[in-house]
Amino acid sequence: MSLTADVAVAAAERLERSTGPGPGLRVWRRLASNAASAELRGRAILGGLRCATAVRDLGAIRDLRLLWQTVDTVDEALWDGVFAACKELARADLGVCAADLAGSEIKRARTPRGLYVYARCLDVGNDARATVAFGEALASAEREGATALARACRVRRAAWLARSAEGLSEAIEEAKRVAPAEVTPAERLVLARVLLRSPSRFARASAIGLLDDLANADPNGNDTTPSSATLARAAMVLAARHADDMSDDLTPLEVDRLLALFSREKNAKDVVRVRDAIRAIDRLARAKETKSEAEFEAALADAARADPELAILHQRARDILRGRFEPHEASKTTLHPQWTALLDAVVAMRDSAWPRTANALRRLAESAERGERLPPHAWTVAQAALGTDDAEVRGVAGRLVIAMTKTTTAAPPRGWLGLANALAICGMDDVATVARRSAALAKEAGAADALGLALTRSGWQLAMSGDRARAIERLREAKALDAAHRPTPSSPDGDASRALPAPPAPPRG
Repeated sequence: MSLTADVAVAAAERLERSTGPGPGLRVWRRLASNAASAELRGRAILGGLRCATAVRDLGAIRDLRLLWQTVDTVDEALWDGVFAACKELARADLGVCAADLAGSEIKRARTPRGLYVYARCLDVGNDARATVAFGEALASAEREGATALARACRVRRAAWLARSAEGLSEAIEEAKRVAPAEVTPAERLVLARVLLRSPSRFARASAIGLLDDLANADPNGNDTTPSSATLARAAMVLAARHADDMSDDLTPLEVDRLLALFSREKNAKDVVRVRDAIRAIDRLARAKETKSEAEFEAALADAARADPELAILHQRARDILRGRFEPHEASKTTLHPQWTALLDAVVAMRDSAWPRTANALRRLAESAERGERLPPHAWTVAQAALGTDDAEVRGVAGRLVIAMTKTTTAAPPRGWLGLANALAICGMDDVATVARRSAALAKEAGAADALGLALTRSGWQLAMSGDRARAIERLREAKALDAAHRPTPSSPDGDASRALPAPPAPPRG
């Protein structure tokens, strides 16, 4: 640092301390505009950003971040300063300004850490552009050999990709490429959340192992920091939700890992009911596999004893199956409102009471739209409702499906492809494509062909409507999907034609 810069900065800092951020901002801006050296200009800009953030002067923030692009060289101190300025802007709820400042830095010099900071600003601001930004930062970090930065980018990119059905498959592959031992505990939680959505039971079991490590970190009890306790609680909640989502699709391997997690001495007393619920889920699943009605009834009885409210719901479900008449009033059960609404919808559909069916489905859709996670059986009820003759019921069922695709990670008990077909018949093509993507990821029979056909048809329709960019994107994806699932020459159908469908004929007239 030069003596001249030190003197000028010290004088501006004294004025800022004595008169406040408002007058200080004017001094810093004047100093930044007149600075002869890159060092002085950079330090003045950072001082001005600090004051502008304090007084929330958006015009000054804009001018200063544009001026930042003219700083020729940035040493470690200036880099740390601009990074701190981005964080301070984000803390002040000025996330857009933070992203703009980080964008000015990458316009000044496109470095891996600059790209990462820009992506993180978008990430914190919940901006969907973060997915692409993390991809660019990852590629840059790998080229430069910045392995730690590349790992951080890959974790965050996986988290963003997993937010959509289109990116889930790639998200899982990205998560698999990260060594859990080399990332922070918070990043391990992110990896576990992504891997729990894998179609592979081994990937899901490894994710439960990560959650076990987080939930039971430091068995000697030395780590009592709030962050550690928060992560441990989040890990246990995520594990319990996974068991709830998967229900009787839990594999024995996952059950063993989950029971081990919730049986550690550190947590055993607090999660007795969770552990009992997992055992009940496993017992019900095994009874269904063996088709033993006696074992199934015994498992239901044990579950009811653990939660008496469930016994009421079980009895009501039996009555519905027997065809027992129910009055129109809603059930008095309040501890399980979602299950109550599900049963309300089932009995209303059974009785062809379409207004009551729509009302029950609307309650479920509103619950999902509030961010609440519905049991996987809601998929089955929604699929049945999509096949009814009532337009209002079909519309509300579609609303329920759309809400659940954003909040519920559980797969439909009967698979994604049947749901996709039901949505397509109702004309809900976009949501049907989302379901087909999930079916293809789960490797359901015929799902890849159905998705490829839907993408191809959509691509040609977009091309005919003039949306060339999206059309090319859909057709390229369909072509890649076709190539990935093309039979080898040695397979029985290796010489069968799997060419992409021809485009539809242009409309006449």
